[in-house]
Amino acid sequence: MGKLKEKLKSISLKKWHLILIVFGIIFISLSAFHTNMWFDEAYSVGIARQTFANIWNFGGHDVHPVLYYWVLRIVYLIFGQSLIAYRILSVIPIAIMIILGYTHIRKDFGEKVGFIFSFIAVFLPEMTTYAVEIRMYSWTILAVTVLAIYAYRLSKEDNTKNWIIFFISSLCSIYLHYYGLMAAGLINVLLLIHLIRNKRKKGLIFIISFGVVQALAYLPWLMYLASQMKVVSNGFWIGFTFPKTLMELISSQLAGYIRTDDYRELSAVTVLALELFAYLGYKAYKLSKEKEDLKPFKLAVGLYFAVIVAAIVITVILKSSVLYYRYLFVITGLYIFAISFILGKEKNKVAVVSILSVIAILGIYNNYTLIRDNYSSTNAGPINYIEENIKDTDTVVYTDCGVGSVAANHCLESQVYFYNKDNWGVQEAYKAFGPNYETVITDDFIKNCGDRVWVIDNAYGSAAKDVFGDTDYKVVSEEKFYTSFHNYNWTITLLEKQK
Repeated sequence: MGKLKEKLKSISLKKWHLILIVFGIIFISLSAFHTNMWFDEAYSVGIARQTFANIWNFGGHDVHPVLYYWVLRIVYLIFGQSLIAYRILSVIPIAIMIILGYTHIRKDFGEKVGFIFSFIAVFLPEMTTYAVEIRMYSWTILAVTVLAIYAYRLSKEDNTKNWIIFFISSLCSIYLHYYGLMAAGLINVLLLIHLIRNKRKKGLIFIISFGVVQALAYLPWLMYLASQMKVVSNGFWIGFTFPKTLMELISSQLAGYIRTDDYRELSAVTVLALELFAYLGYKAYKLSKEKEDLKPFKLAVGLYFAVIVAAIVITVILKSSVLYYRYLFVITGLYIFAISFILGKEKNKVAVVSILSVIAILGIYNNYTLIRDNYSSTNAGPINYIEENIKDTDTVVYTDCGVGSVAANHCLESQVYFYNKDNWGVQEAYKAFGPNYETVITDDFIKNCGDRVWVIDNAYGSAAKDVFGDTDYKVVSEEKFYTSFHNYNWTITLLEKQK
């Protein structure tokens, strides 16, 4: 035992860092090898089947830019509709985030800060959650983090290679997510101000030139951005419920996959998040008194909250909330760096170990929950039933986007109707689900239904009765399912036309 301790002590932090990277990439990948979908992922899967031109057109009526969907389309062309390949695509940027602690943060801020950055990138619950989602979030956090790193490096000195990486990461940020657009805009402006104040002519030429190119590259999208903002201003699905929304915004990074409708769990994680913020604030104050250089920390924190303030301003202008905890993941690289920077200067080992231990415990629990739910045997029930019973000549109708959109991706030959009686204005965006799919706002579609109609609903819906109750269609069978994946409840009803 004594010899083992000595051997462990002899391993350098650099080697431990490399071991952490290997372990971390395996850790974040554990829950990626399944073929379930939830609503947002179903949209990604559907739009990946479209042409690049259709992705631009249909995605323009969604609420996100289209770069991720184009990349997903490339994966589709190579591997077909492989949900595992799609998930691995999302794992890659989080793996790179872990590696950045070694290749970039360590070189710029020291071994300890770099190691802690990688450690948090591995175990922070939100990182493992979005590492396996078929969405744009993992790629956006990488683009924004790389942009921030290279903006900091360019604030020190001009380097052509660094300027090119800065430009590419900035362009990716603005075409991946609108929070990425806000973050990139703020970073570009801050760097521009710094270059002006320091009279860096070469740097000014670069950033102004790249700014013009970025503006021109984004110009084709501005029409869609304007239309999307109009949709949001007419009443977006995001709301603000006090205190839940505030708790989610505070605790999202530590909460990860936990059920946010469970106030006990959410409250406990919110308390931990507030304690972490209090520690960071107190430690930053103490370090400033000791004349430590806290500029990188202040920049990271300032940018993080500046994006939130920008979202609040947009919310006020549009009179509809765009402030949502999931979107904060895009700027979580700044959050991770701020914690790493302060802990890297902490001389009290107990404090460092305690904070990292809590994050690791939360991360392990989060990943355990993901693995349990993602690989649960309950998930196969409704999909197997659909594939075994729904024929290509049948008609599928749904009113609940959650289960309905998932079903739509398994009924590619059947005629599918989304009965959108509340008229959410999604007709154009939802064309992404395919040519056999139609969003309707009145029940006139019933006359076009075949002899057999399947109504896909959640456990609380009554579409079969409400939509078809006064028609010639009668209920033949009804099956209910529960899936651990995203806690979905299904009601699948078969109706046949009476002749």
